Amino acid sequence: MTDETRRELEAIKSELYRLSYRVRALEEQLTRESREPDVGANLRAEPETTPVGANLRVRPESPPPPSATPPNEEAQSFERVLGGKVALYTGLTLLFLATAFFLGWAWTQLSPAGRLTLGYVGGALLMGLGVVARERTERWFSDGLMGAGLATLYLTTWAGWERYALLSYAGAFGLTGAITALGVALALWRGSETLAIVATLGGFSAPVWLRGDGGGAPTNFFGYLAALNAGMLAVSAWREWRYHQLTCLVATIALLNGWAITSYAPEYRRLTLGFVSLYYALFGAAYLLPDALRRRTTDTVSLALFLVASLAYLLAGYALIRDEWRGYPGAFLAAMGALYFALGWLKSLTKDSPADAALFTLGVVCVAVAIAVQFQPSAQVVLYGLTATGLILVGLRWQTRLLYGFGALLTLAAVAAMWSVLTEPIRARVVLLNEHGVGWLALLVGGGATLYGLHRDMRARPQSVLDSVLPRYALVQLIAPALVIALAWGSAEQTLYAFELVGRKGAPLAHMLVSLAWTLIGAGLLVGGVQASLRGVRLMGLGMLALTTCKLFLYDLGFLQMPYRALSFAGLGLALIGVAWLYSRFGTADAPAN
Repeated sequence: MTDETRRELEAIKSELYRLSYRVRALEEQLTRESREPDVGANLRAEPETTPVGANLRVRPESPPPPSATPPNEEAQSFERVLGGKVALYTGLTLLFLATAFFLGWAWTQLSPAGRLTLGYVGGALLMGLGVVARERTERWFSDGLMGAGLATLYLTTWAGWERYALLSYAGAFGLTGAITALGVALALWRGSETLAIVATLGGFSAPVWLRGDGGGAPTNFFGYLAALNAGMLAVSAWREWRYHQLTCLVATIALLNGWAITSYAPEYRRLTLGFVSLYYALFGAAYLLPDALRRRTTDTVSLALFLVASLAYLLAGYALIRDEWRGYPGAFLAAMGALYFALGWLKSLTKDSPADAALFTLGVVCVAVAIAVQFQPSAQVVLYGLTATGLILVGLRWQTRLLYGFGALLTLAAVAAMWSVLTEPIRARVVLLNEHGVGWLALLVGGGATLYGLHRDMRARPQSVLDSVLPRYALVQLIAPALVIALAWGSAEQTLYAFELVGRKGAPLAHMLVSLAWTLIGAGLLVGGVQASLRGVRLMGLGMLALTTCKLFLYDLGFLQMPYRALSFAGLGLALIGVAWLYSRFGTADAPAN
């Protein structure tokens, strides 16, 4: 009698005990109720006052039913694992090694036909024992025997081809394919993912030791991998075997990397890219289609595997296409980004939030990297800034946290790219439309549109799901000062560069115009803050006027001559008087709504 049968009998005995106890309790209750008088009849016949508690009976508490789980269940479970699976797998490993040693010894003891016959007979015997034992033992025992039989058959085929040279290339290839098909059939029959993994490892190991005389041409190798992946991924998608899918992915990546290290040549570039794209399409379909056809959200493990496969494909595809499209290295990544955006949009229509989030993430990453590898830093500022603005505005419109968050990240990327641009000198001999000026304009336009969208959204929705990613007021507090700095820095730089182009570098008029521009910026911010009752805008205006005052006394006063000195002081003085008038006229209190 097996342990599982014994446990089932103990559970049945416990259940019968509880049922018999409940039957006895029910019989006693029915007996007591039959002996009690009809209380309603006595009340109708003659009202009688009975002492309180006279008809009350104290029923003895029933003992709790015995537990169906033995107290030492955990110890027994550990013992079964140790004495069952561990012992089985250890024994099978030793048996497999013994078979390998025996085949080596048989080289000197048996005839060529007998060397392989014993190996195939032993593998078939193990598989037959597993089939026979399936009704009398637990699943893991019979599956372990069948898996050991498959491994023995693979090992025997390897010995016949690689070591003993008793099998031809066609014969070894045919036997390997037949063993793999047999293993998959057994896995489907038994519903065993373990057998499927064993068959998969055997099938993927064939190209390592089974080498033909194709002269290095990878067509047969690529075709074999495509056919093997198509069959294995179809089985794993049908049965929803995640570990089997992971095995296929890891084995494919390992084989392709090994082939690339030993046999890749530039003339195989297009062929390699085509087959790698085919493999990626097979894996993508296996990971995303099954759940879509079953009309449910994509499994988390499948999404993780899809992301790993996507990362591997993007790296391999970019490496292959970079030399082919020398002038457009980012085109491949941009095309993949567009593809991911389209797939994410389709997934969003089916309300598959995990999948569309993963696809949109891949799309944004691909586009960001494509911009970085394709364009110069000055163009990166424009593209990053405008893309960030678009993502934030779309995220605000549809209340999509993913797009809103990526827009915030790309805003930081735009600022970093602008800082890289400022480390390089201006080469274009034109004002404003040079490398620095285009970057400043892009930041100002994109940041202004973003601030306007945030302001409208916060007025329409005081509470938003987007605040869980990055509070909107925090994003405003980051962008607004950055825009003021960009406006002040860009105006000063372009003004001085304009005088440098006409041969008047360091002219007093240039510095006076910078001070005037900063004064106008500060006054404009202050007036706007008063009109909109926004304290932050007013403070930025006061900060700009304070910065202008410091520049006037600490820098301009040292070299400005008349009449530029008088004009600078007069302009700033009038601006400060206007500030004082604004505060005396309108006050500083903000509107309650803001």
